[in-house]
Amino acid sequence: MKRVLGNCLGTAFACSVLVFAFQVPATAKTATKIASQAQKGAVVPDEGVYQIYQNHSWMWGNHGAAFFAVKQRQFDAWSTDKGNPGYGDGMWFIPGGGKLCYRAKWHGSWGVKGSMTCFEHRKAGKVIYQRKSPDGDWYVFKRLKYGDYATRKQNRIKAKL
Repeated sequence: MKRVLGNCLGTAFACSVLVFAFQVPATAKTATKIASQAQKGAVVPDEGVYQIYQNHSWMWGNHGAAFFAVKQRQFDAWSTDKGNPGYGDGMWFIPGGGKLCYRAKWHGSWGVKGSMTCFEHRKAGKVIYQRKSPDGDWYVFKRLKYGDYATRKQNRIKAKL
């Protein structure tokens, strides 16, 4: 866990939300099995990645959400870190090879920090696997929720900062 957060370089706020929200603790045996299944899976084609994210929100539990708008590929997000609210805005893009990336500026009481984060996607049967690129652990990716569940809260946080 520390290694993952350490790689966030000033964006531990955003990175920690992703790590805590999406990596369910797994035994070493389970993690190895998931990694093996993901490696055997097919890379999700660019159109498939687009279909997964377009106009959907990625819910980060009670700690945040990100919305991937089709219009201008806008990325809007909010999150909390130890009770400190912040928000990110930027753009998302699909560079190929089953990847989705977002480039954002994260704003909070600490100031403003830029970051770029990418995720890889593979599919085996009906299961989609995801990992933070380039070397995160594979996990079963849950579908996103259709609609914008981030911008409203993001705007409230902006107004307070």
